Amino acid sequence: MTATAVLLTAACEQHSRQSSGAPTGMVSATPSGLPRSGTPSTGPSPVAHPSTGKAGPANEAALHQAADSIEQLGASFPDTYTGTEVDTAGDRLIVYRKTDSRFDAALAKLGLGVHVDLHDAPRSRKEIRATHDRVVPLMGNTTGYRIVRVSSGGDELGFTRGVVEVGVNGDLQQAKRELGAKFSDRIQVVAVEPPAGW
Repeated sequence: MTATAVLLTAACEQHSRQSSGAPTGMVSATPSGLPRSGTPSTGPSPVAHPSTGKAGPANEAALHQAADSIEQLGASFPDTYTGTEVDTAGDRLIVYRKTDSRFDAALAKLGLGVHVDLHDAPRSRKEIRATHDRVVPLMGNTTGYRIVRVSSGGDELGFTRGVVEVGVNGDLQQAKRELGAKFSDRIQVVAVEPPAGW
């Protein structure tokens, strides 16, 4: 069920960050809000796989298998779980979720055998998808600007800030005003070039 979304990283420092000191196989909570960079993917996947251009560690397969297990667990916690980032360079998984001791306990019981860092997320995947599903019908139904792209929220921006990126072509300020009035801090409006042929 898990499709792969690729985050192209603009800065390698996010991948070289070390975990907060928990031994391998342990789950550790890490404060949210750490500086992160990257280009969000518009793919549908809730599991982000940063691309570093290097071969992954020997246990890369174990990281991906553990991410799949977390996805299955996350389906049981739709109001809590946001997504998982596979950090192959850091040899760890980063799990984004709204704080929920039941989810954290269930995650610890999985016995994944890989390092997992927990990060607080402002919104669950369910909330992010609800925003996405409200924005999509506006494509082709705006004046002064055109909505060209709507991210699924299954990317770094969605995980860390709980927002859906909306790419528009045309009057950016008008789009920010109108869409901001409807969606508040649940979206980020950015200027994009329209696809060829538009």
